[in-house]
This record gives sequence, C-alpha cells and structure tokens, in this order.
Amino acid sequence: MTASAEVHKGLEGVIADTTSTSLVDGEAGALYYRGYPIESLVNYRFAEVMHLVVFGDLPDPRRLNEVEDYLWHAGRLPAEVAATLRVLARNGAHPMVTLQAIAPILALEPPAQRLGRTDEEEEGLLVAARIPAALALINAALEDHPEPAYPVSRRYGERYLQLLTGKLPSAEAVEAFEVMQVLQLDHGFNASTFTARVVTSTLAPPASALAAAMGALYGPLHGAADQGALEMAMEVGEPQHARAFVTQCLATGRKVLGMGHREYRVVDPRAKILKAMAERSATEFTNRRLLNTLSAVEAAFVEQTSAKRRALRANMEFYKGVLCLSLGIAKEYFTATFAASRAFGWLAHIVEQRQDNRIIRPAALYVGPAPREPGARQKVG
Repeated sequence: MTASAEVHKGLEGVIADTTSTSLVDGEAGALYYRGYPIESLVNYRFAEVMHLVVFGDLPDPRRLNEVEDYLWHAGRLPAEVAATLRVLARNGAHPMVTLQAIAPILALEPPAQRLGRTDEEEEGLLVAARIPAALALINAALEDHPEPAYPVSRRYGERYLQLLTGKLPSAEAVEAFEVMQVLQLDHGFNASTFTARVVTSTLAPPASALAAAMGALYGPLHGAADQGALEMAMEVGEPQHARAFVTQCLATGRKVLGMGHREYRVVDPRAKILKAMAERSATEFTNRRLLNTLSAVEAAFVEQTSAKRRALRANMEFYKGVLCLSLGIAKEYFTATFAASRAFGWLAHIVEQRQDNRIIRPAALYVGPAPREPGARQKVG
C-alpha cells in the first residue's frame, strides 16, 4: 500500500459491514433495537428485549415463558464446570478476568432443552445464560462465603440480583436492574462487538468469540469505564472539588472516564435514562454524595470542553455505578454485569457474521524502513 493512502485511526468513519440489530443515531441522540426506540423498550422485560435482539421480534406470552424457562434451566452450572470455576476464582483475579477465562468452558455439558436455531446459536445462548451463576460462584470464592442456592424465580433480573447479592430483591430493584440490562444489550459496532465479529469471521466457535469480546469490554475506554467512573468520583470526594479535578485532567491529558462518546454528538440516550434511575435510587448518603460528585464533574467537564470544541457529555458508564451500588452490586462486578447483558448482543452479531461471512482482514500502511539487505553476518561464538 502506498504512503499516500488515507489511514482511519480506530476505523473511525469506516463502514465495515451491515447490521439489522441496532441503529445508533449519534446526531439525534437516539438508539433503536430492530427498529424500536430504546425509550419504548425499557418498558419490557429483559428476556423480551433479549429475544428481540437475538431472534428479531418481541415474543408473545407463550414464547416469553419458553425463553425465561430456558434461561433458568440453562443457567445452572454443571458440577464439573462449577468445580473448574472454583479453582480459577481462588486466584483472586478481577471477576472479569476469571469470567473471560471460563467463558469457553461455560458452553460444555449443554442441557437437553434448547432455544437456539442452530448449534452455534445454542452455544452462545448457553454461555450467556450461565454468566449470572458463574459470577455468583466467583463472588462466593473471592469473599469466602457459602455459594448461594440457585433461585427458583424464572425472572432474569430477580434471579441475577439474588445470585449476586444473596438477598431477595424488591420488585423496584428488579425493574431498575432489567432496564439497565436492556440499555446495555447492543450498540452498533462498538469495540467488543467488532471483536466478536472479527473472531467469528475466522469461523472460531461462538464461545471463543464471546471470550474475546469480554477481553475488549474490560478495557477502561470501553466497558470498564463504569467501575473507573465510580472510582474517580470516590477520588474527587466532594462536589466542590470537581472543577479543580477536571481542570487538572484536561491540563495533564488524563481521561475522565465515562465522559464523551464517539457516536453521539448530543446526549447519550442511555445515559439520560440511567442518570434518572440513579437519582431515584441513591437514597443512602454515600451514594447520594457520589451522584452529586459525578454531576459536578459532568457540569465542569461540559463547561470546560465546550469552550474549545463540542461539549463532551456523560455516556452510559458515567452514572451506572451509582445505580449498581444502590442495587447491591459491588463495583468489581459492574463490567461483568455489563457483559452478562451484552453477551446476548454479541451473539446476535455472531449470528449475522456467520450468515454472510468474509474473514475480516483490513490492510495496514507500512511505515517502517525501506527494503534493505542485512550486512555480513558476524560469527557467533
């Protein structure tokens, strides 16, 4: 490739393929799954919207019962899979590290009940369905407390919160959790989704593509910004310190995690919904202070960036941590909870990629030395 070729760093502006899963309208600040606006879909159960993203339509009541029953049965960890996970979890690594390591193993020993239309789709569904129980086991191993009994509830959000917190959640908590998970299901060709498609294009199994996507999600410029943003608020401490903190970050080039999004030129619609939920849920003093600190950081950041370029506003990760804390989810599990939802979105893209596959292999512009020959080789020894 010649030196005059144009390089699109980060593939910005490059249309790599087509998708019918989600539409991100960055100019209007809108997000659609299969044509439905996200503001409407948050009124549905997580299992309903998951079915929409993976299978293409909203399920009727009978089909919804099938989906929730499948997720409940498939979500149980087989004894040998659980034993392997216990060994891995005892190393003390971050839950996302352990989850990525165990992801391909979660596809082993499938139950008799199926939901997928193909073996590949079924493998992906099985991995995604088992993430909640896997995280509960990881948490028990890290905290050195008894593993929770598998809940009887077929409701995805109720089962997830009960597994991870060890407590029966309120109806309000279940609703809030499922709204959050609906918002996290899919979002165009983001870094982790594109990773899943790249791996899938090699015809690697879905479990391998999901594991690779988890690795991408764990990056602080992607999914792990949720934990990073909350820890930043803890570092700032009080709302009155926000302006000085932002000034220092902009002067030193430090990233303010959770601020700005490549796709959106206006407010991220998911952030708008999550911030409102965080405000309603932050009833404890500590959570309210964190929320107020984040609000002050956002205000200072918008003010100080708008003078030089377009104002960068909060994305979905920025306020999510306050909501998660209010739901009883520890900060080390924010990104893994993101993965529990996005795994179904990744699967939808895996299916799309397999339907019309061509291995993803972009070109690179070489900028190294010109062709040359090595000099006379000196004898060694």
